[in-house]
Amino acid sequence: MSVAEKTRRLQGAYHVPGGDMRRTFRWLRDSFVSGLLVVLPLGLTLYVLWLFYRLLRAFLGPNTPFAQLLTHTFGRYIPGTELVITVIVVIGIGAVARNWLGKRVLGSLERLVLSLPGVRKLYWATRQLSYALLRRDITHGRLRRVVLMEYPREGYYVMGVLTNDDVGPLGGAAKEPFASVYVPTAPNPLSGWVFFVPKGKLIPVDMSVDEGLTLILSGGVVAPEATSTDHTGKVQEGESADTEG
Repeated sequence: MSVAEKTRRLQGAYHVPGGDMRRTFRWLRDSFVSGLLVVLPLGLTLYVLWLFYRLLRAFLGPNTPFAQLLTHTFGRYIPGTELVITVIVVIGIGAVARNWLGKRVLGSLERLVLSLPGVRKLYWATRQLSYALLRRDITHGRLRRVVLMEYPREGYYVMGVLTNDDVGPLGGAAKEPFASVYVPTAPNPLSGWVFFVPKGKLIPVDMSVDEGLTLILSGGVVAPEATSTDHTGKVQEGESADTEG
C-alpha cells in the first residue's frame, strides 16, 4: 500500500466535515451580527422610552400632586397610571407629527436639537435607525432606498440610504437637484455622514433598507443572497423611490 493511499485512509477514518463546520460557523457569525443590529437600536429605543417613563413618573407617580388628585377623585391611586399616560403621550405625539402643523412644530424642534453639537450625532443616528426598523409603509420620504455613490474617488463606491430625493439645487452648485444620502459607519451605528449628491450620480440598489443597513453596519460580513444594482437607472426627478424599509 502506498503512502498516499495510507494517508487517504487515515483522513477518511478521522474525517471532520470542514465544509459543514465552516457553513455552521458562518451561519452563527451572520446570525450573531444580525441579532446585534436588531438589539442595539431596539434597546436604545426602549431605553429612551424608559427615560421618558421615568420623567413622567416623577410628575405623575405616587406621592405626587397628580396622585393625590387621583386619590381624591377615585378614592385611591391607580397603579400603572403613569405607564398608560406614557403610551397615550407617545401616540399623541405621533398623531400630531402626521399633520401639517405638527410637522412644522416638530421640524422646528428637530432643527433646534440638531444645532446642539453634543446631541446632534446621537439624535440623527437614532432617528434614522428607528425609521428603518420601526416604520414600514409610512416613511413619508425619509429612508427611501439603498443607493451607491462614487466616493472618495472614481471607481470606489460607498453605500448609503436615500433620505430625500430632492433637496433643491443648493445655491446652484449643480444644474440638477441634489439628493441627500445618509451613510452610517461600521460597526458603530451611532455615527455617520450626510452627503448631498446630484441625483444623476446615484446608483439605485435592489435591496431593502434593512438589508442595506445590515450590510453596512456588519462591515460587509452579512450580505443578502441576491443583490443587483441598476447602473443605468439613476435616481431621476419624480421617480418613486419608496421601497420597503
